[in-house]
Amino acid sequence: MSILRKWALAIAIFIALIVDGICSLYLHQFMTYDNFGVTSVILPISMMLIGLFDDTNEKEIYLAIGAGVVADIYFYSIVGIYTVFLPVSCWICQKVARFLPEIFWARLIVILVGTTAFVAYSCLIFDIIGLVATSIYTLLMELLVNLGWSIIFFILLYWIWGNLVQDYPFLVDLKAYRV
Repeated sequence: MSILRKWALAIAIFIALIVDGICSLYLHQFMTYDNFGVTSVILPISMMLIGLFDDTNEKEIYLAIGAGVVADIYFYSIVGIYTVFLPVSCWICQKVARFLPEIFWARLIVILVGTTAFVAYSCLIFDIIGLVATSIYTLLMELLVNLGWSIIFFILLYWIWGNLVQDYPFLVDLKAYRV
């Protein structure tokens, strides 16, 4: 059981990846606004929340790398976008969390900046590869629509990841700390 407690956060990230894929597939038609698509950002928000809630566990960077590789293969069949963004965002969130107050609104601002960076980064990569060509207007409208959905996902996920990170930190045995 101790092994399962250490890996509970990794299992939860894998479940978040699956839920993110399901939302991308089935809810995409509801998550668009006037031909402006929305990127499902459940996995990036989850990884950033892990970094914000637990700023001392450096093992979570490795969790982010693993989740990024699996997410890239799952979504795009190439390794790159999530593999780079998830560890970098988790590391930045861990560094920012040391200076921010531990309140809902401060973390919301960090998540909104992070999801905006993720959408802009993925659009830039897709544009460089030649997969899609987006105009500045389309990018700005997609960013606005993504901000709205990011707020909704953040509200839904905030307490879930807060409790998971507090009760089951990644690869940390809390048996030594409990009385």
